[in-house]
Amino acid sequence: MSRRATGEKIAELQARAHAQRLAAQLAILEAREELAPLRAAAGMIGAAARVLSPGGAVGGILGTLAKSGMRHPWLVSTAAGVALRLLRRRPIALLIAAAAGAAAWWLLRPPAQDSSARRSAE
Repeated sequence: MSRRATGEKIAELQARAHAQRLAAQLAILEAREELAPLRAAAGMIGAAARVLSPGGAVGGILGTLAKSGMRHPWLVSTAAGVALRLLRRRPIALLIAAAAGAAAWWLLRPPAQDSSARRSAE
């Protein structure tokens, strides 16, 4: 092979490698775009699981509400009926009341203790 043919062969191989690198980068970008909604959904599910877990902020309240609902089913059915009626007739009023209740709970909740203080108290 002459020196010129060798140089052309090297240039051709470099161009092919560059094209393959660009194709791989484009494939990675397309895969990221396709997986972005899935990643966002997984993040939301993870956040909801952390919040609703028994050690989370809402999980303890939901557990307490579920237990009292099991003890007093008539109260749950009455509250559900009132809530459905309000939701059907005045949805904004129900949402405002729910938001006010959530804000009041958030502001009036007891301060969180760290895990070492909880262990020493037990």
